Amino acid sequence: MTKRTCRAFALSLTLLAVGLTTTAQSIETGDDVIARLRENVQAIEDLDAVIVVETYADGAVDLTQRLRLSVLQPNRMRQEYLAPDYLAGNLTLIVGDAMWIYIAAADTWFQEDLSELSSAEQPWLVFRQYLRDVEDEFGDYDFVLEAVDAEAFHLVGTPTTDDATYGRIELRVDPATFVPTRRVLYDVDGNLLVDLHILEVEEVADGTYLARLMETYDEDGVLASVIRYEELVVDGGLDPALFEHSEEAAGE
Repeated sequence: MTKRTCRAFALSLTLLAVGLTTTAQSIETGDDVIARLRENVQAIEDLDAVIVVETYADGAVDLTQRLRLSVLQPNRMRQEYLAPDYLAGNLTLIVGDAMWIYIAAADTWFQEDLSELSSAEQPWLVFRQYLRDVEDEFGDYDFVLEAVDAEAFHLVGTPTTDDATYGRIELRVDPATFVPTRRVLYDVDGNLLVDLHILEVEEVADGTYLARLMETYDEDGVLASVIRYEELVVDGGLDPALFEHSEEAAGE
């Protein structure tokens, strides 16, 4: 390595260290990290994607589900199953606290009031956290910033209400993107429920980052499922009519 290369390499390391120091200085508490995490995901005006969920059994894919997910600020979400065939056409529409569910096989709509459900009962909350008018699953927790290193902020969240979905949450959050890279969930007795690894993070809009791939592992460290975003479009200008409840809404 030449002296010029060494100087350039040393300078790049110095700039990286300064960047991490600046970020760390602006973050003092676990709440600061969670606030920045929310700012990142809620900066998206609308999102439309096909999501593939592969469930594993004995080391092989046991079930593959495909669904189209659409979200529009501040409080609208549409989720429609594409596969397998016995689920295809099933549709969920959410606007604010009103939720309509269409079961294609029975050609029947059901309605639910989300305001009457706890966070543990809320459907698809992990995706609805993109929306500004929806309280995310972290709202029932007090997060403590346990440690900071070059790779992540380390947070531990403990429940503040009886309605909390999990007993404890451990998070590792990338200080450059404010996207969690790992999320470990425990029940109220301290037993591990799921270990989520968040991968393939990319910038989907100016200064806004999103993971394209997630893997879940069970209490034995065995791969349980893979969730993958496909055909992702961010801030494409979704038509609000897509989220209207009507007999014509199913199967569009």
